Amino acid sequence: MVGYRRIMFPLDLSPAAPAVARHVAIMAAKFAADVHVVHVVPFYEGPTFASYERVMDEIKQTATQTMDEFTAEHLQEVKQLKTRVLVGHTGRQLLNYAAQNDISLIIMGTHGRSGVGRLFFGSVAQRVVQSSRVPVMTVHPV
Repeated sequence: MVGYRRIMFPLDLSPAAPAVARHVAIMAAKFAADVHVVHVVPFYEGPTFASYERVMDEIKQTATQTMDEFTAEHLQEVKQLKTRVLVGHTGRQLLNYAAQNDISLIIMGTHGRSGVGRLFFGSVAQRVVQSSRVPVMTVHPV
């Protein structure tokens, strides 16, 4: 039987996230897995301003607090839970985190964009699925 010891849940804090969290909790219980909840704050690529670092610190603190509230509400039954806020290119940061933390399964939501929306916004889920070295379970919340 296949086993998953460490599950990564890339949390985008969207309205669809609770539906994905239900799948994460089920898989974590089934495999007695640790869960790593990871949120990526997109990196601003351009001229920086004097208070840039302070602003990024505030954004990371707010994201951390929001993640803590989310996990307390939606993942309270997960026994081994780790949260992390990263800054950078979302897909790249998620893949790097998975490799560095020996993640064995990634469970993430997909928004199901198509056409122009996908052309302009891209798909983090698609990038992760295509480049991941571990299985990726995508959940399209209904």
